[in-house]
Amino acid sequence: MIQAADIWRISIAKPLVSFYLHLCGMSQLLYLTICVSTLAVTVFVAGCLDKETVRPQPVRITQPDKVIDYKVKLENSPSDKVTRNARRSLLTFRLRKEGAQGVIFLRRRVKHDEKKLTSILHSQGYYSASVSSGIAESSGKAANVTFTVHPGPVFKLAEHTLTLKNTGNVALPVLDEASLGSPVGAAAIAAEIKDAETAAVDALQSRGFPYAEYRGRAGQVDTDAATLTVDSVISTGSACVFGAVHFEGLQTVKEDYLLKYMPWKQSDIFNRHSLIDYQRRLTATNLFKSVSARIPEMPPDASENLPALPVTVLVEERTHRRVAGGLRYDTDLGPSARASFLHRNFLGANENLRAWMEGGLVEQSVGVGLRKPEFLHPGQDLTANLALERNEDDAFDALTASAYAGLNRRLNREWRVGLGFLAEFGAIDDEGMDADAYLLGLPAFAGYDSTDDLLDPTKGLRVKLETEPNVGLFDKSDTYFLTVNANGSVYKALDNEGKYVLAGRARAASILSRDLDSIPATRRLYAGGGGSVRGYDKYGVGPLDSDNDPVGGRLALELEGEVRARLNEKFGVTGFISSGAVSTGINSDVFHDVQVAAGAGFRYFSPAGPIRVDVAFPLNRRSVDDIVQVYFSIGQAF
Repeated sequence: MIQAADIWRISIAKPLVSFYLHLCGMSQLLYLTICVSTLAVTVFVAGCLDKETVRPQPVRITQPDKVIDYKVKLENSPSDKVTRNARRSLLTFRLRKEGAQGVIFLRRRVKHDEKKLTSILHSQGYYSASVSSGIAESSGKAANVTFTVHPGPVFKLAEHTLTLKNTGNVALPVLDEASLGSPVGAAAIAAEIKDAETAAVDALQSRGFPYAEYRGRAGQVDTDAATLTVDSVISTGSACVFGAVHFEGLQTVKEDYLLKYMPWKQSDIFNRHSLIDYQRRLTATNLFKSVSARIPEMPPDASENLPALPVTVLVEERTHRRVAGGLRYDTDLGPSARASFLHRNFLGANENLRAWMEGGLVEQSVGVGLRKPEFLHPGQDLTANLALERNEDDAFDALTASAYAGLNRRLNREWRVGLGFLAEFGAIDDEGMDADAYLLGLPAFAGYDSTDDLLDPTKGLRVKLETEPNVGLFDKSDTYFLTVNANGSVYKALDNEGKYVLAGRARAASILSRDLDSIPATRRLYAGGGGSVRGYDKYGVGPLDSDNDPVGGRLALELEGEVRARLNEKFGVTGFISSGAVSTGINSDVFHDVQVAAGAGFRYFSPAGPIRVDVAFPLNRRSVDDIVQVYFSIGQAF
């Protein structure tokens, strides 16, 4: 319907067109045609303008409902490894719980997995293998998927050639494919062939060719003989030697000190493992948040014979000062607190200055110590400390001052040995008798540690043998004695994740002397307490005097076993049994007075280490022993 606005538009348009045609001298017929056309267009446009605007509606995308549940079966698999890889890799297995959104979707998934399963078979040496599949629809929204394997024979690797392409004029090392792990003469498993190629590159990078890299391989299959021949191409790059070492990021640590950790000398043939070892050694100093030892990304000029590669070490120093504190509670000793200050880089060469103070109801101590690493010999530390300690326990009361200086050297990753000099003074009150002790000693030790963690090991072995000959005065009389102490602990994870650990500890110690009375009470052997035989007071295992106070002895034995279970990332529990005995003489009488205890514990695994709470009960309790002992501290019991 044409409205007033439309007529207005026509009345305006018509004179304009008429005037224009008149000027052009156009015919009446053409004039009429244009008028009719103009009217039709005007009416159409007006109609469109008057209609209500239609806004596009949003398109809703909905997920189709799950329509098919299915089961998967793998038939005629040639090995358990093929089966495991298939279940881990094929989408049909991985998405089975989610189902499929129709038969077409399921069929596409199965066809895709046919190719994937064939690749898995090839990787295991079945190079003529083929796979067929089928989908059987059952009643309702369910189906059964079957993969059938036709493996064929296992192809053997008849020959594996490592072709080295060299860009320099240095003689190339001889690489034996079999010694690198290539399965020559055995099943041509792709992963083992690839590992051999990686080992070849690693061997070259450890023999002076830092830019060696794998370039590709060519294989030839003999289906009749069921064999495979492989040629792997490796570019060696130029042979190089170690150049100068430059450090970036140093602030307070001295460069000369860090150079002491270098496992090579300048102009030595380049070895990638030496570079990694250097980075590991610098990290182990605990001076840095991060350490990265690098060589230039671009290889040197190939025309230069044995170019020297500069090594750049990027470091970020960590905070060198640290203040720490800790709390401890034992039923026998009561609460105690400890505070310490540590400076990791006291003089700029990783000198560790440590001061500590500990206070409790029974023991109080204060001291200061210094450790200077890399002293006169690689891996050798100089240690010295001064300490003042006061003890007021059932065994004795004593005020002891000591000074120690010694050397300890790391022989390798597991072994460490040490030798020192000790001077000690003690004012001792033993059973109401006051006596002073002036002692000089030469403590020495040899230790072995193959565990995987300092505070919470799950595997490995720790053994430490300590000896200390002493001479001096005790109660105004000459004294001399030799103390030998052997400690060992072993850890065995019962599962691959280390959640369940079986741990055991043993100790055997002896003092060779004239008699027990010639040994100051502070130097006798004792057992019992949170770090010894749990379930008894500190020093509570062994012979007692008339007041039921510990006497100490010249022979001590301890044996302990523990089962540790980690419930999750934060919490764990333990169960343990402890035993020990002390004898005043050096004979087998010690085995007639063995004290045994058992208990359980709770662990909270904090960033600083496991926090433990142990509750122990003596199993052959004497009248002087408490029914239960509770221990609270940081770190595992052993």
